[in-house]
Amino acid sequence: MGKTLEDLFIREFRSAVSNVGYKDIYKVPIPQICDSWSVSGTELYAVKGIQGSNYAFLNKTIVKRLPRDAVAKRRVIDKATRSYAIEDGKFKYEDYQVPTGSIVVLSTVNIGLSYKEYRRPTKDGYGYIDFVQRGNVVEYMYVLPKKVLYKVNQTALALSVKNMKNYSGSGYMTWDMGMIFLHVIPYKPNSKYEGTRILKTGYWTDYSSDIKSITAYWQQIGVIPNIALCSISDGTNLAVKGTVVGYDSYVPVESLALSDKEVYGSNSEET
Repeated sequence: MGKTLEDLFIREFRSAVSNVGYKDIYKVPIPQICDSWSVSGTELYAVKGIQGSNYAFLNKTIVKRLPRDAVAKRRVIDKATRSYAIEDGKFKYEDYQVPTGSIVVLSTVNIGLSYKEYRRPTKDGYGYIDFVQRGNVVEYMYVLPKKVLYKVNQTALALSVKNMKNYSGSGYMTWDMGMIFLHVIPYKPNSKYEGTRILKTGYWTDYSSDIKSITAYWQQIGVIPNIALCSISDGTNLAVKGTVVGYDSYVPVESLALSDKEVYGSNSEET
């Protein structure tokens, strides 16, 4: 039996693309929209169970743990002027003693504490330290007991040269860079990802619209072939490679509070 047109197309396609792996994942072009995507640099927690105070406004919100390289310090308030004290042209800071059983978190929610209320931590482990402003974003530095914090299991959209264990993902055959992959993976802020670029993080597994933006851009600038034109009669696609899904289910928020996890066992990132 002679060769079909599809057979010839497959042979020509395979001879045209490169099977050489790309060495630097950061040189793979990505669309400009990726610049606006957020990548978490620290642990996230859901807040629930606070009762009877302004801190209850933080219930049903997500807060960020203070990054490990940051120090919890408070600007000193001049008691005479009730404004921030200045020393040598700079704000004067003082150390803040975080109560045992509590941690420092960042939130965009202003719970409206008075000066009298936030001067010192409460007996049950709540407190306010200061606020931090970056551009137009203001984050408030609160102290919350671990019993009201529940770890958020973060996910990431990752661009990689590797076929990784994932929630979902696909490999894309490029014209001259070999196979590159887009994966949705579990994300740990303090982990290193060799040969992988974290593009976006969240607490969901559906990054389909983001993936469409990237693959459309790749097709537009000629990084990968036109995907639709690479479908063949057996139902596969010459330009797209499936991956082995390594995780069956995703739980956004853990059921045990951070304090309970320390009692029953957890990894060092959460202590």
